[in-house]
Order: sequence, then structure tokens, then C-alpha cells
Amino acid sequence: MRGVLSNLIEVNHSKIKETNRKKIIKLLLERTEITKLDISRILGISITTVSTNITEFKSEGIVEDVRSLESTGGRKAIAIRLKEDCKFSIGIALTPNHIKIALVNIKKEIIENIRISHNNDGIENLIRIINEKIDFMMKKYNLDSEKLLGIGLSLPGTVDFKEGIIKYSYLLGVKDFNLKEKFQYLNVPIYVDNEANLSAYYEFLSRKDVLKNLLYISITDGLGLGIIINGKIYRGDNNSSGEFGHIKVVIDGKKCKCGAKGCLEAYASMNSLIESYNEEVSENILDIDEFEKLYMQNDIKTKKVLDDYLRILAVGISNLIMILDPNTIVIGGDINNLLNDKMEILKKNIYKDNLFTDESSCNISIADFKESYMLGAAMMPIEEFLEIK
Repeated sequence: MRGVLSNLIEVNHSKIKETNRKKIIKLLLERTEITKLDISRILGISITTVSTNITEFKSEGIVEDVRSLESTGGRKAIAIRLKEDCKFSIGIALTPNHIKIALVNIKKEIIENIRISHNNDGIENLIRIINEKIDFMMKKYNLDSEKLLGIGLSLPGTVDFKEGIIKYSYLLGVKDFNLKEKFQYLNVPIYVDNEANLSAYYEFLSRKDVLKNLLYISITDGLGLGIIINGKIYRGDNNSSGEFGHIKVVIDGKKCKCGAKGCLEAYASMNSLIESYNEEVSENILDIDEFEKLYMQNDIKTKKVLDDYLRILAVGISNLIMILDPNTIVIGGDINNLLNDKMEILKKNIYKDNLFTDESSCNISIADFKESYMLGAAMMPIEEFLEIK
């Protein structure tokens, strides 16, 4: 009995210590510089405990002295700050045409941003490219498993988040593939998730002080939905929630890339916008950048195709509002720039003939960063490191 009690006391002491460490680090992230006494006062932690933690942080290279402050009679207080290069995270996004990698420091600043085109010629080849770039970053910034908090991977498709398994990604041509195990040699936490989930997560983090729920509509090569409920990503019982693009809108309609017919994605994804334009003008533009360039040049056909597209997208969003009754929707992805000056038209279409809700009860906005999924992936290890449990 005495041994069990001793173990419980030890576990409790360890948990209290870890909680204090995280509270201090979170406060240091909020302040440019601060004294140990101020940390003690703000957090309600004894000055002895604060001093012990700061000494440990210094030995670990997490904090550093900044300057001596003016004395008020006793010893001069030393201002300290968090070192920006003490901890890092890597966010990786796999898309059908690109690999996007961001190195982010603990202050959530992007240190390096890499974008690589690929031919989508197999997941093993993509992993090889990613490993080469990770190795490059690790050497360039002198990273090891102590400095690197973890790696987040974003991809289109259904994912078993706990196991890090890609259940199905038709856009990448992958099924039942354990992506997580391919990076465990790094000896850091590995997170694998759907790109819409990670986009929703990133957008929520900047709003978590003012809301608990959020929907993120991801418009990329596909059409996805990230759902945040009570501050947590909702994944569903089978890790398949948010397949917004595969609700059926036309019986025996256009064929979707998933293989079915009449999916909303076949009418309201980025690819469908490009395909509609090519059918309209018998051209063969390849990506959204070309469409956007033509649109900015006042090309009449792009304007017509975009207007038609917005009407279909609005119907999908209107149905979503009917089902989930959200108060916050963020729209993001590769067509952000095209939507910026079309939001009022989109909102008008969304609330047309809607007798149950209106614009005053649901805020709809465009994401500030169109690659939120990559940053959401990078935030996962950082937020886990800072989370007080």
C-alpha cells in the first residue's frame, strides 16, 4: 500500500511539474520579455518553482536572459524571453500536383516554405521526396528529436487519425496505407489528417477565445469540409466525416473523380471550375492560376463560368447550413483570390429563399491563408506540446 501511495504521489508531482512548465512557456510566448517575479504573480506559482523551471529552461536552451532592469532597492531583476529557435514543427501537405512543406518555430512563424511539383507517380515516390526535404531542413537548421516537436501531414481523403493510416485517397491513388510509420524513424510525434480537418483546425486556433464551433469548406482539387465542435475536430465514428463533396446533387449527373456520379465535387471543386472553362471555350488550361490570370484580364468566359460555379457552390453551402446550423463558416483553398470580390454575391445566393436563417446568424468569410491545411499540420505538434492536460 505504501508503495502504491508513493507512486501516486510521484505521478501527481510529475503532472504538476509538467503543467507548470507549460503554463510558463505559454506565458513566455505571449510576452516579448518578462521577469521571474512577474511570472510568479501572473500564474500564481511560487517564485521558487518559477526559478527552478527557468534554470531548467536555460539549460535546455528554451529561454535566455535579455537585460537587467532598473533596481528598486534590491537586486536587479533580469528580464528573460523565449528563444525563437528552441523548438520547431514541420507541416507537410500532399496534393495531387505538389508537395508543400513549412518549417515553423514555436512562435508559429514560418521559417522555411518549400513547394515541389510532382507527377503523382506513387506514394512511395512522394515519401522519398519528403524525406529528402526533411533531411535538408534538419541539417540546415541543426534540428534533432529534441528540437523538433513533431511532423504533421495533410492530404485529401479519409484518414485513420489515431493510426496514421490513409484509408482512401482517390486523388493520390492510395488505399489502406500506413503513412505514419514511414516517418517514425525521426523519433518525434507524427500526425496524419485530412486537409479540410487541418484547415478547420488552423482557422479555429486564431478564434478559439471567441467561439467553440466552426465549419471550414475546403475548395482544392476536391471539395471537403472540416468540422470543429466544442473546440475539437469532429471525425465521425468511422473517420469519414466532412465528405461534403460527395453528397449527391444530380441523379446520374457528372462523373466525379471518386467514381460515382452526381457528386457536388464534380460541380463545385477547383478542378470542376477549370473543366467547365475548358468545355466552354474548347481550351485546355491546366490549373487555377491560369484561370485566375484570365479572370483578372477581364476574360468574359471566365466570368460566366465563375458565376455559374458560385450558384452551385451556394446551394451546397445553403444545404450545409440547413443541416448543421453553424454560426461561423470559413471558405478557403486554391480559389481564395477569385472569391474575395465575390463574397456578397455568394452570400446572396446562399440565403436566397432560406426561411430558417440569414446572414445575421451565420458569419461566412474567406480564409486569410489559402494553404491553411499545411499550417494546420504544423500547428498540431506545437499545440500538443503546449496543451495542459
